[in-house]
Amino acid sequence: MKELKRRGGSWAPQGIILIHSSCWLVFNKHLNAKRSMPRRPIVRGQNGRTKTTLVTRTEVAEHHLQAFELCQQRGEIGRSFSHLSLVLCILPSLKTEYYSTYLQIFEQWIGKVEEDNGFQEAMTIFEVAINHYPESPDLHHLLAKILYRHGSVQEAWNHACLAQVECPRDPNAQETRSRLTNALVDRWHLPMLNDSTRNAAFKLAIEKAVEEGHNSVLDIGSGTGLLSILAMRANAKKVYACEVDKFMCELSNNVLQSNMVPLGVCVLNQHSKDIVIPSHIPQRVALVVSETVDAGLLGEHILSTLQHAWKHLLLPPKSLVTPSTSDVMPSFILKPETSDVSAVAMQNRSTSETCVDYVVGAHRTNIKQGHVKTTAPDNLAIGKETLHHKRENSSKFGRVIPSKAEVFIALISCDYIAKQIKVNRPDLSYFTNKTVCIKLQEPYMSEKLNQVPGGFKLLSHWTPLTTIDFNSPDDIEKHLTGEVDKTLKLQCIECGSLDAIVLSFKLYLDEKLCIDTFPEPGTTLWENAVYPVLNLISVDTHSIIAIDFKCTGVIQLSLQRSSSNLKNANYLYLTEDAIRFLNSKNVVDSFLSASQQIVINLQKPRSDKRDRGHQLIICDKTPFPLAGLAVLSEFPNSKLYVENDKIKNILQELGITAYDFEDLEEKIDVLFMWPVTREGTLKDGLVKNIFMNRLMMGRDCQVYPQEVDLIMSLISSPVLAAMTCVDDTNTSGVKIAEIFNIVKTSHHLDVPLSAIPHTTVINQPIPVLRLSLISGHTQPLGPVQENLGDVNEGLLVLGGEVVSVLINVMISEASTITAVPYWFHIRGKLPLKASMSSKLSSGSNSEPSASIQTSHTTTPPNCDTVVLSTKEPDSPCNQSLFILSKPLEVLEGKNVNLDVVWREGAFNATVESAAD
Repeated sequence: MKELKRRGGSWAPQGIILIHSSCWLVFNKHLNAKRSMPRRPIVRGQNGRTKTTLVTRTEVAEHHLQAFELCQQRGEIGRSFSHLSLVLCILPSLKTEYYSTYLQIFEQWIGKVEEDNGFQEAMTIFEVAINHYPESPDLHHLLAKILYRHGSVQEAWNHACLAQVECPRDPNAQETRSRLTNALVDRWHLPMLNDSTRNAAFKLAIEKAVEEGHNSVLDIGSGTGLLSILAMRANAKKVYACEVDKFMCELSNNVLQSNMVPLGVCVLNQHSKDIVIPSHIPQRVALVVSETVDAGLLGEHILSTLQHAWKHLLLPPKSLVTPSTSDVMPSFILKPETSDVSAVAMQNRSTSETCVDYVVGAHRTNIKQGHVKTTAPDNLAIGKETLHHKRENSSKFGRVIPSKAEVFIALISCDYIAKQIKVNRPDLSYFTNKTVCIKLQEPYMSEKLNQVPGGFKLLSHWTPLTTIDFNSPDDIEKHLTGEVDKTLKLQCIECGSLDAIVLSFKLYLDEKLCIDTFPEPGTTLWENAVYPVLNLISVDTHSIIAIDFKCTGVIQLSLQRSSSNLKNANYLYLTEDAIRFLNSKNVVDSFLSASQQIVINLQKPRSDKRDRGHQLIICDKTPFPLAGLAVLSEFPNSKLYVENDKIKNILQELGITAYDFEDLEEKIDVLFMWPVTREGTLKDGLVKNIFMNRLMMGRDCQVYPQEVDLIMSLISSPVLAAMTCVDDTNTSGVKIAEIFNIVKTSHHLDVPLSAIPHTTVINQPIPVLRLSLISGHTQPLGPVQENLGDVNEGLLVLGGEVVSVLINVMISEASTITAVPYWFHIRGKLPLKASMSSKLSSGSNSEPSASIQTSHTTTPPNCDTVVLSTKEPDSPCNQSLFILSKPLEVLEGKNVNLDVVWREGAFNATVESAAD
């Protein structure tokens, strides 16, 4: 008998059964050997003792395969997975045959393991699966999602890219990669890198500073390394780039190599506050360049960053090095840096007898010819300024680019902003004597004011707020400690609703070069800080508004609370989704009309003798349950279920009892839904939720709305290029596009289409698909339809039913197609009753077994259809769009093919020229 060796925790005959250790780990973890593991055949020898007979691979595999099928029938997912994993270990030739089955079982099991046992246990299961199918795009896609949930964004992105490359047509793979890309790299990098005016201004300022002698440079928050490369090309002797984000550091190293300057720039993957001399840089630098500014100027904490830099990383400011007979700035205190004494002292040896007094540490320091003299041994010796040569002078003191900022504020009226922040519906009785608004989590929002739908109106002139000198440590200190706080009074010049205080600034890179963020049409790619006014306030030309300005590192603006309408306000805080929903008059009126009709239907005599005393189960899954509340008011013995705890708690503040939908166990009588997010795409998991709703619907459940149509168009918009990818023509001669565009995305959400300059290149919008909100069935609306079924070319195996629509479209105007915008038509008919006895027209095996008639077959023909478009100005949603990977030039009268792939609520779209 062959020697037995211990393998992976189980005894196996050497040379007969070779099983990967991770398979045995899973087997031992999730399998009860006595019940499930096939035993070796037992025979008896001549002496009556039992002996083990060796079995072949095939026999062992057959035993496990039988056990797998038995466990699968019993619904024992963990045991099924373990048995099938062992089968594939023993007979790898079966991997192709069982690929789809394995993935389906794995998807179910990994979800349960993650929920019950956590991330590390789930990773053990993934090790088993990846060992069997190392190139499976489905496994990489699932792994990307679980890694993202547990915070490993970059690793998740790597796996998502592998899945998307293998399955380029799959909307789930594309969506996962897009989301991870957005999580990995902030989207504001794109407009900033494509701002040619900004880049050219920084280039000139850096060149001038280096030419004047500031030839050691630290780029703080270096991002792609653009400013570092500009400094190197300006002949700086040494350039250091620090970037806290690991992925951006790796990306910037690639950009440096692409521009052939990797040895000239030292990239540090850390925050500037963690840089230590001489561990990271040998000595203080003469120039700091940084554009860690946001729409509110100081939101990226540039003040505290520069305060640290002046104390620890920069040579002293010019004001402290210039000879003076008076006392110099006592607020600038440098802590001793042991490495700076010799290095900087050597740098500042001079034949000049000029003597400079300034404060270092807690002592006065005197720098004379060729040596350092201090009144305390630990003090830092820094430089001496020569008054004769500008270049030598500049090398002795530190400087920051940008040099200063001038900040301005104004009052505005803007319907688009108001509809996001506060409810202005006096006709809604639930909110009588209440100020209904969002609860601000940050001091300000940001909007590209020159592109908001409907525009905005200035109610006051732009008024100076403050000026910050980044080359003055004392001024930085004042803006960090609140010494500049004050109250301003702004005179209104127009009548209107006061919706926000907005902020713009002029950023001076030196004495002359300046870039600004004023929202003039087409002049800036910057966003503006928006400080919402949450109360309903109207002003006229006689109004004077008092503004409180506070600054402790971040600019905070608010209306002075002395006025009675602010003091006595009774606030009710809602989510932004709820506020947008309530401010959409057409949507609210539609749902209230539906609720009235449902009440009439429910009050009619019924064959089951149910009357007003019957406890109805009302489920309202809209952002705010106005329709559900309307039905509840007519049937007070009923129960109202809402989508989540937030809404339930808000209703409790209003004295209304509601229940969380998660706790629902009874059959639903009335169901209201809203399927679209405020960003303009379908809610995550919508189709799966529809299937779950369907299982919980009562026999005569009334549903509103019943359908949602996907509508698309084709547009040309050069402006969209800056939102999508970097163009090297904008980056001052630095090659960035090839490297940075690996993180570009094609799917862009939350786009206010009406405010973006564009040209529509087709005559009419294109209806693409119709989704039933009752059954979950998807019906193609295009003139040419292709049902792919189980065809897997370019698609993941997992993800549900696939529907592909290919639509031939004629071009009405010669142009270049750059994007495919989309929106939704939400359709509702009343009365509607979902019959539990009818059959679904969809044949998808993934749907639940309960059957309900689809809305387009159950609605009486004489009912009017209400259509709510998410493209209308009154809509609570913006739009979204797909950017073409390459713009497509088209001629008038020619045809193109719009190819849309749909998979249970996820979808994508591409456009190609049609064959003549």
